[in-house]
Amino acid sequence: MQTNKDDSAFPIFDSSGEHFLKHGGLSKREYFAALALQGMLSNPSFDPNEYRPMEIVAVAIESADILIHGLNTYND
Repeated sequence: MQTNKDDSAFPIFDSSGEHFLKHGGLSKREYFAALALQGMLSNPSFDPNEYRPMEIVAVAIESADILIHGLNTYND
């Protein structure tokens, strides 16, 4: 199964789990980027003052894109 960056990170299905009901909230790309950003900012050796804010954001987004690519490449 391929992972699409625009798919919902938390899709809602019917009670059987077979039929997709709703797409809302964060996309997978947004969710993965938020997790990457959280990891960077919680690392005690990471000093955010050494970077411009958009550099930090770019790394988080690039990390999300790399994860999505990896999931699609190595998904068995």
